Amino acid sequence: MYFRMAVLILGIFCVGTAELSPSGMLGELSRDLSVTIPTAGLMVTVYALTVVVGGPIVTAVTTRIPRKYLLMLLLLVSVLGNVLCALAPTFAILLVGRMIAAIIHGTFLAVCVVTASSLASAEKRGSAVAGTQLGVNLATVLGVPLGTLMAQQINWRATFGSVAVLALITCVMILIAIPANDKAVDPTSVRHEIRAFTNWQVTGTVLATVLCSGGMFTVITYMVPLLTDVSGFPAAWVPAVLLAYGGGSIAGNFIGGRLANRSVEATVGWLSWALTAACVLFWIAAPSAAGSAAFLVLFSIATFALIPGLQVRILATAADAPTLSLTVNMAAFALGAAVGSWAGGQVIATGLGLRAIALAAAAFSLFGALVIAQVVYAARDRTGSTSGETSPAGEDQPVSLVGSDRP
Repeated sequence: MYFRMAVLILGIFCVGTAELSPSGMLGELSRDLSVTIPTAGLMVTVYALTVVVGGPIVTAVTTRIPRKYLLMLLLLVSVLGNVLCALAPTFAILLVGRMIAAIIHGTFLAVCVVTASSLASAEKRGSAVAGTQLGVNLATVLGVPLGTLMAQQINWRATFGSVAVLALITCVMILIAIPANDKAVDPTSVRHEIRAFTNWQVTGTVLATVLCSGGMFTVITYMVPLLTDVSGFPAAWVPAVLLAYGGGSIAGNFIGGRLANRSVEATVGWLSWALTAACVLFWIAAPSAAGSAAFLVLFSIATFALIPGLQVRILATAADAPTLSLTVNMAAFALGAAVGSWAGGQVIATGLGLRAIALAAAAFSLFGALVIAQVVYAARDRTGSTSGETSPAGEDQPVSLVGSDRP
């Protein structure tokens, strides 16, 4: 079980590092390919948009492939995309490589989550789902700094090449570790899977994911200028604060998984409000270096504790189409990231100042918390349950959110 989880986490680490590493090497890449830094930043935008559009399509056409072989196939596509990035002679070809790598992102993460859930015992499904998120944490804490260092000491192409090699090694590990009898999702039609989204419990959770992700990334995108220009941190201290932020993300991920084991409804409910409060407190404390660092870590814990709960809730409310629904939820995170980063830029452009970004993030998170409160109330009202559990799509009886044995 633990080795299998480690292999899944390693795969997510590869995909997450491929997604995030360009942010640390925009200068080197822009000089080498003779483009401006804003133009080089399109690598991030193109990746996110490809995840939003391509993820659900890839999932819809691959639902009949057993998970073991689907994971390998998706990682091989990622290898192809990263190799193309490493060898790209022009920026246009680099963007094509980014699109190839991004198109499998949502499906791969969703299949990893569903696989981890199926490997875990009923009472530990929340922790298993949170465990996969550790791959993203490690990509943030280790992958991006190491990729940046490699870009500085060797060149940016070496970063993409290294990710491709590691992903290829992970393919072999999946072949060894993941059970061959791990089945694909039930062989139903695409129409049947899409029908899960007629359930407000599913679409409401996806909408809440977009809003909460918008709140998260409104702050995350502008975290460094907030620390340096508002809180007064010397540039040399920023890596230490970001390391503390990374530590908070790992702690939050662990806490969120343990809480989701007990009650996912209470977890997503309280943590969405905690995220809103953390944004407001960060706005209050922003002029103080010590205060902003403390509440930034609190923001990190709330952010990464909420994510596993949202994932587990999707698994429960769309039990007939877990992979497609999780892929759509991954796309929702990407859409929220795009909207949040855009909104933060608009706050700055209107002259409200960097500090006001925290309030914009709080507004996103507040609306997300209200949506979560509504869907939880609607679920309880429908089932007549007082236990905080939600029934899967199309059924009237309550079921355990973390105990379903369905794939």
